[in-house]
Amino acid sequence: MNYEKLGLKCGIEIHQQLNTKKLFCECETGMKDSSQGVIKRELRAVAGELGEIDRAALQEVLKGKRFHYHVFPKESCLVEEDEEPPHEINKQALEIALTVALMLNCEIPDEIHMMRKQVVDGSNTTGFQRTAVIGMNGVLKTKSGNIRISNLCLEEEAAQILEKGADFVSYGLNRLGIPLIEIGTAPDIKTPEQAKEVAKAIGMLLRSTERVKRGIGTIRQDINISIKDGARIEIKGAQELKLIPKLVENEVKRQMNLIEIKNRLKNIGFKPLKQKPLDVTHIFKNSEFGPAKKGKTYALLVPDFAGFLKTKLTPTKTLGKEIAGYVKAKTGLKGIIHSDEEVGKYKLNKEFEQLKKHLKAEKNDTVIIACGGEKTVKKTMDIIAERINQLVKGVPEETRRALENGDTEYLRPLPGSARLYPETDVPPVIVKKEIIEKLKKNLPEPIDVKIQKLTKKYGISEELAKKLVFKGYFRFFEKGVKTGVEPVLVARTLVIVPADLKTRENAKTENLAEKHFMEIFYGLREKKIIPDMIPEVLKLFCKNPKKSLKDILEKSKITTLTENELVSIITKTIQENQELLKKERSEKVLMGLVMAKVRGRAPGKVVMDVLIREIRKHKKV
Repeated sequence: MNYEKLGLKCGIEIHQQLNTKKLFCECETGMKDSSQGVIKRELRAVAGELGEIDRAALQEVLKGKRFHYHVFPKESCLVEEDEEPPHEINKQALEIALTVALMLNCEIPDEIHMMRKQVVDGSNTTGFQRTAVIGMNGVLKTKSGNIRISNLCLEEEAAQILEKGADFVSYGLNRLGIPLIEIGTAPDIKTPEQAKEVAKAIGMLLRSTERVKRGIGTIRQDINISIKDGARIEIKGAQELKLIPKLVENEVKRQMNLIEIKNRLKNIGFKPLKQKPLDVTHIFKNSEFGPAKKGKTYALLVPDFAGFLKTKLTPTKTLGKEIAGYVKAKTGLKGIIHSDEEVGKYKLNKEFEQLKKHLKAEKNDTVIIACGGEKTVKKTMDIIAERINQLVKGVPEETRRALENGDTEYLRPLPGSARLYPETDVPPVIVKKEIIEKLKKNLPEPIDVKIQKLTKKYGISEELAKKLVFKGYFRFFEKGVKTGVEPVLVARTLVIVPADLKTRENAKTENLAEKHFMEIFYGLREKKIIPDMIPEVLKLFCKNPKKSLKDILEKSKITTLTENELVSIITKTIQENQELLKKERSEKVLMGLVMAKVRGRAPGKVVMDVLIREIRKHKKV
């Protein structure tokens, strides 16, 4: 596709959690606490300062859901429950945000004012998210050119969904209030691949601070896309970088096809729907389709619309599926059935023939039905008519959710300006010049500089250096090397061994903290452990994160083996597997069996030397 000719405009918003305590209280943010209770509430949209109610907020209220909030003693408090005003803003989080703003050459305001962004999907107990502009008009330098940074904000993370029911949503308050940096670019991105490049560059810049969280869900990308004659669409929650090009490409295709549908409808003189849906339960109540047998069935006749619902908007989604997603988001109804699809799969061929006669449908007409509770089905038919009427106008502005296959689905209307108003519980913060000057003198080194430094100064491979830097372990690595442990061993202990434990044994490596690694490095220096014991010790730290190295060694009885103890293990293993001595390369198989028993308590080279010696002895006998 010629994206320049299509007039593609694309911007990205990056949301990154900071590795600090919460933004407006002293609660921890490790997401390791257990829920100790539930609070149940409802939220309502209210008019902002100008007397307007935000359209996205209003849609959520109309769903009529209740919200269940799980509380966590160490990771949530009265602030998250909205039973107490916010405390003083987290100075460490503010400092990180200012640092990133300076790295992006942003203009920083003299005073920072917190605002309220209206949110009533239940993810904020207050009904709003606190957010403040930290920087504006910055620049990100990339290989494909400079990208303008419109704004950089410091804000609260929302609560995470734990469970969804028909009329309720459960949230965890342990995530609510974690400091979050939002970086928004101008619509300067011109291709899908460039979108990925920009997102990666911002992610690397954030990681270079070594003060951001890592792991699934700690960083998210939202993408804003429009094309000529289309409309601005916001895609929420792109988790993986590799999906970004596909998301952009599919959204461009979707808008192109919606524009084409608009033109086709215009050419045939299609008129907006005014027909009211009809109750046709009597036709479907004796069918073999479960939802029709149990509930009400309503039908809508759409003149001159035959074939449109099977039009492909993207490689995986038809217009029919698109409208079904729109219905699901607004009513919760999981599906609609229409005459453009094969109704035989629902065992409704006979009923649809009857229905067409009942509605006096002609060959070029489309018939749509929905089954379920009467109130829901009536609302569904109104929403279907609303969405079909929007097709005449082209692409509607909206917020969509990113899917794992690179497609998207309708989420809610695009928020309006009515959702933002001043936060009266948090005083403005004056940005002192001396703080800015101090931060400027201590800006983090770029990623490529750090990688070069690691390879040249410490003699580790470029691949290992990249893993350290991408994990945000640069400073931590240097701290480990200061204990006197060989640099390559420090690096492998930090990034290779935990990854292997996760892959091979599904160990809870998220429980590992700096203190565990430092205990290992000091243990190596003081010869309490040997390098081969590191995987076993780390595995035990994963299971017992509150234990010290001393506790781990004492309770698990992990100690370095004497030569006599090693010989005893090897001899017993050989005796138990005499048949292996007759086979070729028997020492390799026996080595694996022995190492499983040794569990790192002796160096591998020593074990192999002793094993070969003992095998020769047994063969002579």
